Amino acid sequence: MMENVLTKFDNYKRTWSVKAELPIEFTLKYSSDVFNPNNHDLLSFNESNRKVVVIDKTVYDLYGQQMHDYFKTFKTDFKMFIIDATEENKDWEHTDQILKFFEDVGVLRREPIIVIGGGVLLDLVGFCCSIYRRGIPYVKVPTTLLAIVDASVGVKVAANHFERRNRIGAYYPPIATLLDKKFIATQDERNIVNGIAEIFKLAVIKDKELFELLETSAEQLITEKFQFGAVPVRVINSAITGMIEELAPNLWEKKLDRCVDFGHSFSPIIEMQNVATLQHGEAVVLDCLFSSCIAKVRGYIDKDTLQRIFNTAKRLKLPVFHKDFANYLLLSKSLNDTMKHRNGNQYLPLPIGIGNYKIINDLMDAEIKAAIDIFEEVKYE
Repeated sequence: MMENVLTKFDNYKRTWSVKAELPIEFTLKYSSDVFNPNNHDLLSFNESNRKVVVIDKTVYDLYGQQMHDYFKTFKTDFKMFIIDATEENKDWEHTDQILKFFEDVGVLRREPIIVIGGGVLLDLVGFCCSIYRRGIPYVKVPTTLLAIVDASVGVKVAANHFERRNRIGAYYPPIATLLDKKFIATQDERNIVNGIAEIFKLAVIKDKELFELLETSAEQLITEKFQFGAVPVRVINSAITGMIEELAPNLWEKKLDRCVDFGHSFSPIIEMQNVATLQHGEAVVLDCLFSSCIAKVRGYIDKDTLQRIFNTAKRLKLPVFHKDFANYLLLSKSLNDTMKHRNGNQYLPLPIGIGNYKIINDLMDAEIKAAIDIFEEVKYE
């Protein structure tokens, strides 16, 4: 619903002008053990006894029985769609399958969809909700570290198309997000590290204290899977707070020069070309490292700082080299494609030291080539 609508008729020009603002309000809430019958959060978003759920297959395999028991306890009539939410399946075919599920179960215009899964599923189902009946509400329940610190915060929803990531999509916020870090306990190490990549990105570009926390607590965070003590909570809180600080004033991306695009300038095409072997967070951190090499070329960081960034990435078990980030032609192609998304501008975020940044729009080919040389050297130190 649009509020503060201003309508004006210009009798001379015989035209009407309409100006309106769309208010946005949603909550992110810690909700421990969402399938525990003592936790009523999943039941709180509509008064109807019916719940409509879309859940990732991997999550269902792990928690499906608990979810059935939970809704059975409250005698809830729930309709469920299970999807194998991989990056390869984030396409129009699976978009259509989800929309058909909505149609088959007769989803009402104001009936919230509960989405339980990782970032791919949250993106895809959010996109479906944005276009079904021109918009139906939904609730995010992120189940991966990456989704908790990234997809849970923003309002962008999308599907892959034309062999490009997120080529079709919208800005469509959920009505709420429930954060349950217990889900992280069932993730394997690679997927936890994949989530750490987005935290690492934010730490390098805008939060020195968070970077130092990652630097000193890497082993604990990975081995304990963010489950114990105060450090994991501090890390997650800092990451979410940092993302909200950057995204909230610019939800519709009217401003295209954004520091949160650090790690997303060269990586989208490279990720899609290696979709079977390279996860999103891995592609992002490789982009962060290569962009840090550009910062070194520019003199924004010194050799010791660059080495510290790489060393922390290694300590976090993040990848520090991939051949495609040493391929000049592919890097140029990737940046040129990203520039279309940034309205013809590079808007390349680069670190200044650790915890600060500068966005440039004049990167030269020679600087990309010089950064490749550094990228190939520093990984071995």
